[in-house]
Amino acid sequence: MSDVLPGDAGYVFAAYMVFLALLLVYLGILGAKFQRINRDVAQLTDEVEAGRKPKPAGRPATEADEAQEPTSV
Repeated sequence: MSDVLPGDAGYVFAAYMVFLALLLVYLGILGAKFQRINRDVAQLTDEVEAGRKPKPAGRPATEADEAQEPTSV
């Protein structure tokens, strides 16, 4: 066996660089998608919180008050 690198070592290096570039593009797309989903979840949470009715101060909260869900979905 020879300890000298073969002449095709440049192609192997280029293949690894292409793979690394594709991996970085893929991770960038995944990161952007995660941010969009996170933003959508935050927006939906805000909409749900805004749609809840405040509990009247004169009576204690019951299970029926907490079990109400929006029906317009």
